[in-house]
Amino acid sequence: MNTKRKRITAAVCFAALLGVEILIGRFAHGFVRAYIGDVLVIPLLYCFVRVFYVRRSVWLPAAVGSLGLLAELLQYLRLCDRLGIPRGSLLGILLGSSADWGDMLCYAAGTALIYLTEYCFIFHSDKKREKPC
Repeated sequence: MNTKRKRITAAVCFAALLGVEILIGRFAHGFVRAYIGDVLVIPLLYCFVRVFYVRRSVWLPAAVGSLGLLAELLQYLRLCDRLGIPRGSLLGILLGSSADWGDMLCYAAGTALIYLTEYCFIFHSDKKREKPC
């Protein structure tokens, strides 16, 4: 697949996941909002990065997953409160205000989902190997 097509594919995936995240944020409640949204935010960020960085990399999913963990660490350290960022502001919402171990597990699941998808896609596109997925 050429570079332009990879970028377009990543952009379409990003847009689709962003739409799902917006729908979850707007209409979902309970388990879906609390956990599925957190799982999908890591693939969302990964697709965004892949628009600009198209080469396959083993470290890229882990790096994007680490961003989620960093966000939780900053929430644990109460960065918004320390910097005086109001909780209802856009930046306050993006950074979050409360750390949760469940969120960390969701980010790990999102990272695993990326690795699984990449594994299936790589083997699916290789005609010499059997399709594992």
